[in-house]
Amino acid sequence: MLGMPLSSFVRAVLVAVVSLVPVTGGAAQGAPRGAALLALAQRAIGGAKGLAGVRTLQVTGTFRRVVDNNDTEGDFEVFMELPDKYLRSEKTGTPGQPSTETIEALVGTEVRDAVRGGGRGRSGPNVVSAGGDGSPPADLGDDPAAGRRDGGQGDAPPAEADVAPGPATGPGPGRGADPDAQRRARQADVSRLLLMWLLKSEVPPAWVGIAESPDGKADVLEARFADGRPTRLFLESSTHMPLMMQWDAAPARGGGAGGRRGREGQGGQRGGAPDGAGAVQRGPPPLVTFDMTFSDHREVNGIRLPYVITRGTNGQTRERWAISRYRVNQTLGAETFTR
Repeated sequence: MLGMPLSSFVRAVLVAVVSLVPVTGGAAQGAPRGAALLALAQRAIGGAKGLAGVRTLQVTGTFRRVVDNNDTEGDFEVFMELPDKYLRSEKTGTPGQPSTETIEALVGTEVRDAVRGGGRGRSGPNVVSAGGDGSPPADLGDDPAAGRRDGGQGDAPPAEADVAPGPATGPGPGRGADPDAQRRARQADVSRLLLMWLLKSEVPPAWVGIAESPDGKADVLEARFADGRPTRLFLESSTHMPLMMQWDAAPARGGGAGGRRGREGQGGQRGGAPDGAGAVQRGPPPLVTFDMTFSDHREVNGIRLPYVITRGTNGQTRERWAISRYRVNQTLGAETFTR
């Protein structure tokens, strides 16, 4: 678990020691109750007016990621300009050696990923994959010095990873991947990040039930973003504070164990290939549950934003983001999203 403390309730959710009490009354009750609960959650982190006033968001921090036997640390930045501009930069490397920067971006409907530096002789934009809750691009080979990721929301922060880390149905990453599936996956990544940070959703989430554990309860809201898969947001029932998100995706096909080809945005599982991945599979692969938790909320420009974010699969935490700074409504030049 990367040594990261989580509340006992969130830990119970992650290990699935919960029961989801379903909606009584069906969608007719779920939609209005979902809207009411989302409004209460927005009030808890700063109010709908303040959240609606956010036009740009810059997030700076460090990450630690454990993939198989590889323990990687580095720096990251996320830039968002609503409604449709997003870029995440992640830098890794050894002191005294060339660093590697991986970039993923979505500008309008254009997906763009790039890898620079690291002595790899590769630079400039290169569309390779999308998805993973905010995680950096796939298809970077098996070089740990290149900041090898444990998956991809989104983002997934990492797409998520991955952030950040989201799941999409379609071909694997790399050349030949379906551009429409890539776009939908990246758009879902960004939607999850906006839901986490600003409780903003282009799809009205519906209430689907209550998650219960011995330590507490959480209302569960559900929305389907561009990738078509349900994303569930857990709100602590008494305070309405956002706790975590979960969604399902298929594991990667042919991804190297621990390599970046294991992207949830393209059906990849963070942390490498699942057991038996080397065997020939018949039919669709089983789904994997991706999760993102957020905690240590502090006020920034009147909005309470999380300073600790974790990501993982099937209840096992693989990645931790430690936020050092948020900048809200700073002017972002056009070059921010084209570098």
